[in-house]
Amino acid sequence: TCVGDDDYPQKLANLDDKPYILYYMGDLSLANMPSLAVVGSRKPTNYGIIVTERLVRDVASAGVVIVSGLAYGVDSIGHRKALEVGGKTIAVLGGGFDHIYPSEHQELAEEIAEKGLLLSEYRPKMKATKYSFPTRNRIIAGLSDGVLITEASLKSGTIHTRDFALDYNRELFAVPGNIDSESSALTNETLKCGQGK
Repeated sequence: TCVGDDDYPQKLANLDDKPYILYYMGDLSLANMPSLAVVGSRKPTNYGIIVTERLVRDVASAGVVIVSGLAYGVDSIGHRKALEVGGKTIAVLGGGFDHIYPSEHQELAEEIAEKGLLLSEYRPKMKATKYSFPTRNRIIAGLSDGVLITEASLKSGTIHTRDFALDYNRELFAVPGNIDSESSALTNETLKCGQGK
């Protein structure tokens, strides 16, 4: 779908840096439903896993679409838990459909395409690069009514999604963690600065 098409996601249409073309597999109408981005660490602690599963279970069960990036950790936990409770989920890829990254999530991507929505601004044959992930994060934030960071360090790529959420005036939520935990440094800072609820 392209900018200007009837089925182009409404939430992205008003953004200055919207993707001109979106490739998709699955139910594109999910992009216009109430949604929450769930993002965070690729290596969550046990606390991060439990919190992500619990919050996604409740939100997805209430009919809110879970949006994330198919990455290791919080992203894949969010997608899987949404599917597990019969909810809907959208995965925004950092490359094309022919090169699912990480490759271990190929089966998960196929399940999302069947029961939810896979989205990418990249042509199917394009491989993900280290630059395409931060760019992809603007779509995750843009498609969502709110962004939830469950656990992330200050060096996490999640910081890009947080900043896009703030730029786009999306609701921002962060789960507090132990004050000594490096894994919760970004969420704690986001709350301390009054940027998130």
